[in-house]
Amino acid sequence: MNENFGLRVSGEIQEAAAKVGPAVVRVEAEGPGGVGMGSGVLVDAGRGEVVTNAHVVHERDEVAVTFHDGVTRGGEVVAYDRLYDLALVRTRPPVQRDLPLAADEDLRPGEIVLAVGNPFGFDWTVTLGVVSAVERMVGPLDGLVQTDAAINPGNSGGALADLEGRLVGIPTMIVAAGQNLGFAIPAWQVELALGQFRQFGRAQHPWIGIRGATEVVSPEIARLLDLPAQRGVVTVTVEEGGPAAIAGLMPFDVITGAGGVPTPSLAALRRVVRGTPVGFELELKILRHGTLMLQDVRVRELPPVYTR
Repeated sequence: MNENFGLRVSGEIQEAAAKVGPAVVRVEAEGPGGVGMGSGVLVDAGRGEVVTNAHVVHERDEVAVTFHDGVTRGGEVVAYDRLYDLALVRTRPPVQRDLPLAADEDLRPGEIVLAVGNPFGFDWTVTLGVVSAVERMVGPLDGLVQTDAAINPGNSGGALADLEGRLVGIPTMIVAAGQNLGFAIPAWQVELALGQFRQFGRAQHPWIGIRGATEVVSPEIARLLDLPAQRGVVTVTVEEGGPAAIAGLMPFDVITGAGGVPTPSLAALRRVVRGTPVGFELELKILRHGTLMLQDVRVRELPPVYTR
């Protein structure tokens, strides 16, 4: 039984690699920002769209995209965003293969994933691992998928995929001092950024002007107010003149929901905010001194001081 199980899993891995490989490209870029080398993923062959990391092509205007069959084509950087660390490159693909995005709600720690890319120039390398964690925050990046699949320089911008051959995330960084600590930008952020790149030629950064931390809500209060979860986000600071301050939020308010979605963690709240278009109102469910209240906050664009 164990032997049959091993053969079956091995077969699934091989099939997934065969699906993913042709949609992964090598990206080489040169320009005022120096020389960049990494990977990319063909997300729409019909449009000739390749997604990669912003740090691979940032300030580099000469881009070459090499496909799985060895054909190299020039590429144009349509848009990039350093806060997402994502970029959209347009080219003329010789293959009609692209990767579907995995549904984020399906992703769980322990799921087997493949990293496919070009580490140190070793073309179309496949490594195996699992999803170690989700919704990680590292510096300005949040919502990250943590994996123990081997990721090295050159994997940046490539594919982290599940056994169905769907794109789970775009590898973006590793913790060099650790072992098997790699992080990928999740598929939902890739989809969000791509939509904004296509529509606006840049990414938007919705902002409500708070700094928060995950907080445990008293079980008694949670039961009394029929809260959907016993956790929320406490507003450590509310920035003067920001959307939250204008709406009347105060320090030490606990945000338990946003847009009708529970926010049991800071990562969950940031995800809802990111998915809200700039200029729209976002309804927050707030717990203040034991009283539950609703407050609309008009989402604004993140001020330039935070994007420099």
